[in-house]
Amino acid sequence: MMKNKIIMPAGFLRESGAKISSAFEHFSDSAQRIGVYTAGDYVDIMQKLIDRWEIDKMGGLTDEAEKARDYLMKLPARMARISERLIIPDESHIFKWVQPAKL
Repeated sequence: MMKNKIIMPAGFLRESGAKISSAFEHFSDSAQRIGVYTAGDYVDIMQKLIDRWEIDKMGGLTDEAEKARDYLMKLPARMARISERLIIPDESHIFKWVQPAKL
């Protein structure tokens, strides 16, 4: 699962007249920009789950499962390196559904 791109269900959101996923992209950029949920948070959560579930201590695995475990164990560091290269757009987005209604 972690080798494939994870598609967030919200990734299919869009504002009327815009392409699918554009609203989620703007929302994600906004969340990153203001620090609500960042790529660093994602990496931290992934590492905490790996530690909590003691993935590194799993034994008696098939060759395929060992490769999957090794891949998973390296993933937080890899994602951390990728997150360092992320460029979050400076411009903010005005969401249509946040605007006050005009009377």
